[in-house]
Formats: sequence, C-alpha cells, structure tokens
Amino acid sequence: MAVKARETLESKQISLPTMVILFAVIIGYTFLYNQWINTLSNYQIKTGIGLVSLTVMFIAFLWSLRFITMMFEMTLTHDRLKIVRKIFFWKKEVANIAMTEVKDLLPLGEAKRVKGTTKNLTLGKIEGKRKYALYFERQGKICCIKVQCSGKFYDLLKKQVEIK
Repeated sequence: MAVKARETLESKQISLPTMVILFAVIIGYTFLYNQWINTLSNYQIKTGIGLVSLTVMFIAFLWSLRFITMMFEMTLTHDRLKIVRKIFFWKKEVANIAMTEVKDLLPLGEAKRVKGTTKNLTLGKIEGKRKYALYFERQGKICCIKVQCSGKFYDLLKKQVEIK
C-alpha cells in the first residue's frame, strides 16, 4: 500500500491575549484563595481546602496541556485513511476508514446530521486548513468524522472518494 498523502495537523500556539487572561485568572485565584484561607482558624479545614484547590489546579493544568500539545497525523493510501492522535508521546489511532466505506466528503458548512456517531478531529482555526465532513458507513449506519486539512490533501482525498 503506497502512501498517497500525509499531513500533520498541529495545534497553534497560545495567543498573547489568551496567555494574559490565563495569567490574570491564576493570579486572581491565588490572591482570593490566600485572602479567604487566612480568615480560617481551623488548620484541618485549611489543609483540606488546600489539597482540593491544588488538585483542581493540577487537573486544569493537565487538561489545558492536552489541548495545547494535541496533533493529528493523517495518512491516505489507495484504499484507506488513517488518523492518529498524538498528545506528547502518546499515540492513539482514532480513525481507520476504508475508501470503500466512504460515502461523501463535504465542506463543514454543508454538513448534515447523521444517525451514527460523529467525531470531531479538528483543532480550531488554523490558517490554510479548512474543515470538512467525511461521511462513511459502519455497521449499517452513516457516520461522520470532521477533519481539518489543507486544500491539497482535500483534493487527493476527494479524488479517492470519487474513484471508488
């Protein structure tokens, strides 16, 4: 199986206004937490609240890192489209679609609702990468995957869909 096209979709860097907002929220949260915790006299309650706050901030940090470092690797062969999601060094195949299963490929604005599952494999607004809806049949149901790719990858994928 020869590879016809490969494309990597990487999340964009955080913008400066977003970083300033995150910094302000963290500073504000820390200041309010410090002011409120200083009013308590019971050390057991202070410790419990401190552990809960630390846990919440740690989970929020990991959750935001997940979205910042996520990338998709798409590989198109003559009979299959494979999409692998990478977060740091963890890899997971999120789509493996045979070209014989594909029914249609449309720009996202023209997408219709489906009875099967819908997966969103996009990363927001990235210049030069438009969003498309790929319809395919699985277990008798029409399913949809929202993908984001360049015009060249879209043209090759559209050609493969029309060839079958």
